[in-house]
Amino acid sequence: MMLPGAGSIWRPLLIIGFILPAWACAQKPLPIQIEKYCVSESGLSKYWLTLNTSDKTGAIRYQYMGQDVRYVVNTMQVDSHEIEGRADFLASSTGETRGTPIAFIYDDSTGTLKDGSTSATCQNNQAAKHN
Repeated sequence: MMLPGAGSIWRPLLIIGFILPAWACAQKPLPIQIEKYCVSESGLSKYWLTLNTSDKTGAIRYQYMGQDVRYVVNTMQVDSHEIEGRADFLASSTGETRGTPIAFIYDDSTGTLKDGSTSATCQNNQAAKHN
């Protein structure tokens, strides 16, 4: 014999038991190799990311108002769906001899890159051209 309302105690547990595994499966791990082409909301800043989440290495090509600068990722922290790091000036094909380091956060779940106050949408897997 079941007490009145006793079945309702199990209902939330059953719902949680089905929802949590489905949610956990939806959270796929970051790929080892990430190559993204990202454009800022203004369209002025363009980024080509090449990030290796296993080695925690990478490169960023950055174009802005005629500048074309390459950066090397020197520090990187990888979380469940975010990569946070710092990239330092490597070289330029347009004459710059130095550049301000890029402190970035790439969010794979939303496909966005943040470089300070600049936010860029990463639209596809266009590989960076590191000339």
